[in-house]
Amino acid sequence: GADYLIRIDAHGGYPDDYCDRLVEEALATGADSVVVSMLTRGSGAVQKAAAAAQNSKLGTGGSKHRHLSQGQWIDHGHHALMRISAFGAVGGYDEAFSHNEDAELDYRLRKAGYKIWMSGKTQMVYYPRASLSGLYFQYLGYGRGRAKNVLKHRVIPKIRQMVPLAVFPVVLLAAFSFVHWIAAVPLLLWVSVCLGYGLVTAIRQRKADVALAGVSAMVMHLGWSVGFWLQLLGLGSRRGVA
Repeated sequence: GADYLIRIDAHGGYPDDYCDRLVEEALATGADSVVVSMLTRGSGAVQKAAAAAQNSKLGTGGSKHRHLSQGQWIDHGHHALMRISAFGAVGGYDEAFSHNEDAELDYRLRKAGYKIWMSGKTQMVYYPRASLSGLYFQYLGYGRGRAKNVLKHRVIPKIRQMVPLAVFPVVLLAAFSFVHWIAAVPLLLWVSVCLGYGLVTAIRQRKADVALAGVSAMVMHLGWSVGFWLQLLGLGSRRGVA
């Protein structure tokens, strides 16, 4: 039978030698899982802005698999190749997860002593949602998935994941600005940082459409935060848009 399985995702682009490089690295390193960098690109204005946000620390908190890798052992990355024996030994993907199933599986793999290698020889290209509503519901699902992971394994999120958690409470707090204007200050600071980031990025890259990256980042933050809190509080069970 086969030794490895290779995962190919929708909304993605892959080099012709993708599978060959993955198998090469699995054999060379002895890794049980080979993950790859996910470089985000877009074509229309909204998609380009979303790509700029997802490639930035502001949008994704500096996830290692969002940038090119030189090849390294890692805790989590975009799933590409997996040793079938390892995949089966830990029970495969948890089908109760519509999002974040890869990070959840990586947690179990590491806990069982399996090793994950981030490829330095190949990567994939991801094409983000082309509408802000699509982006919002996607990140709503990501937030729910991360909360499910936290609840299942009792793991504390990393700082870069915890910062966006404040966004939904900050938005709710701003609703009380009619009582005192200071309630709106955290929201205004968040909006200013995001919009300012988009403008600075657009000026640096000399690409006007990237100015909307701040808006995309805000949509991503809000969707993720709302999804996380709803799942954590047990409110609603809607499966997010994949």
